[in-house]
Amino acid sequence: MKVTFWGVRGSLPAPLSNQEIREKIKTALKGARGLDLSNDEEIDNYVEELRLCNRTTVGGNTSCVEVWGKETLIILDAGSGLRNLGTSLLARNLATHDSDIHILISHTHWDHIMGFPFFAPAFIPSNRIFIYGCHSNMKERFLNLFHHHHFPINLEALRAEIKFMYFSERETIRIGEFEISSMPLHHPGISYAYRITDGKSSLVYATDGEYRDLTEDALENYLNFFRNSQLLIFDSQFTLEETMRKEGWGHSSSLVGVDFALKSNIERLALYHHEPSYDDCKLDEITQKTKRYFQLIGNGKQLDIVLAQEGLQIEI
Repeated sequence: MKVTFWGVRGSLPAPLSNQEIREKIKTALKGARGLDLSNDEEIDNYVEELRLCNRTTVGGNTSCVEVWGKETLIILDAGSGLRNLGTSLLARNLATHDSDIHILISHTHWDHIMGFPFFAPAFIPSNRIFIYGCHSNMKERFLNLFHHHHFPINLEALRAEIKFMYFSERETIRIGEFEISSMPLHHPGISYAYRITDGKSSLVYATDGEYRDLTEDALENYLNFFRNSQLLIFDSQFTLEETMRKEGWGHSSSLVGVDFALKSNIERLALYHHEPSYDDCKLDEITQKTKRYFQLIGNGKQLDIVLAQEGLQIEI
């Protein structure tokens, strides 16, 4: 499987401000004082040595992840990152005509569906787009997204064939070479985690979930669902302290993600669904603290912890 992140923010898009861009440039220039940066290789080496928050950006788009198997494309959520994914698919000649595109929707809060009206492959007549979810009224929810109060055209104006595919949380479905199962998460309106396996490897997409009871008995079903996956994409929107202040908001923290990963034998943990008020340096700091936490409690185990950011690609 090849996984690419196109949107990693939660709640609403959070683009960089002019001031934030200016501060990144100033920090990089200050750090370059006295260095010989007379050729491209030296410049590249210097940039790579900068802190993540000074050399790049996590990105401001909301939830959207591209997953490719040998022949099958699955998209996890349709947040604002879906627009750029659609543009990229067309540029790669992967959805220009007669294409099957499968989209799994965790839930229909705005940050997880707002990109769909701007998904270019949906306007191509010969394409077929299948929208899956465990909420039984998914089509009604998308019709509401395209209501004239929210958008200038209706859903029927899209030229591609759009099909809504309901499946229950106890059901395992097959899409191409993938088997997909789901699990409800504690979140207002219920969000669903998805486990995707191709027979050799598995990823779990567990965004928008809150875990109030952290006892072994309460977590057993989650641990079994996550177990032995090569990649766990985990809702780490808040710091641990903030989850306590915002109980009931339906989100978790990176430290809880580490606990799950250790207990479930996860190979790689991707911190995801970032709080829109956290800037790049704050997210970088959270990531470093998360890695230190793992070193304290990991007991010699191996776990790769990555900060999900737009453009990040992971092969499993």
